[in-house]
Amino acid sequence: MRQSRLLPAILFWLTLLTAAFATELPDEAQLSADRMRFDSRSGDFLATGNVLIRSGGLTITAPRGVGNVQNKDVYFSEGIVASGDWQGDRVSLKAGTIELHFTPPPAYTAAGGVKGDVGKISIDADSLHMKGTDISAVNVRRFEDREAGITFGAEDVKGTLEGGILTALTARRKVRLQGRPRRSGDAVDIRGDMAVYSVERGSVVLSGNVRAVQKGRTLTAGSVVYFPANNRVEALAGVRVDGTVVSRDRATITIDLKQEKQRGGN
Repeated sequence: MRQSRLLPAILFWLTLLTAAFATELPDEAQLSADRMRFDSRSGDFLATGNVLIRSGGLTITAPRGVGNVQNKDVYFSEGIVASGDWQGDRVSLKAGTIELHFTPPPAYTAAGGVKGDVGKISIDADSLHMKGTDISAVNVRRFEDREAGITFGAEDVKGTLEGGILTALTARRKVRLQGRPRRSGDAVDIRGDMAVYSVERGSVVLSGNVRAVQKGRTLTAGSVVYFPANNRVEALAGVRVDGTVVSRDRATITIDLKQEKQRGGN
């Protein structure tokens, strides 16, 4: 045990001779950099210059990183690139910062403009958090489920990612959903206050000031259900969310007659 504790300190002193540093985060990852300061008593380290960490199939590169060997925490900043495999999901991300926690369950938080892919999800958001199978994001500009053919935008998104596939999701505030037809039909654009997606039910329930637009037609309702498999929208009445009635409003549909006439004339 004493020998394993001394290993990082020994490698640190080798840095002074070789201008390269390598140390192991216990049983989890290997970190290397051009320069590193390491406190063998506290486990704190500061790494700069071509910082690289490998954990299983995941590789992250950054100009700078800090962390603690004993706590198994690492924080990268100044622009990071992550690629490879994280807990069974393929990852390809760019962000301003990323924070890794290797204590079970492993977790990471990317921030500062996150763009890339996690499993079957493509994302563009201010921040992204993964812990086990839980995934969440803030100020989401694009959260695309390539498997289902639907794209979400919202201020807050939380869901479950299993085997790289999105199995459930809740989006809140300024929600936008775009669905594309798989075989035939027209793309649909739906906006509302909240959306709840379930792959088991095969549907997305949107509630609160919902407005669905498809091929020059606009459907407004308190709540609608969107079925990605057949690109169908249905209006609901008296829908409840967590025991509370969301809306009793009647659904209405409007048609852009000018647009329809133009199409009919062609």
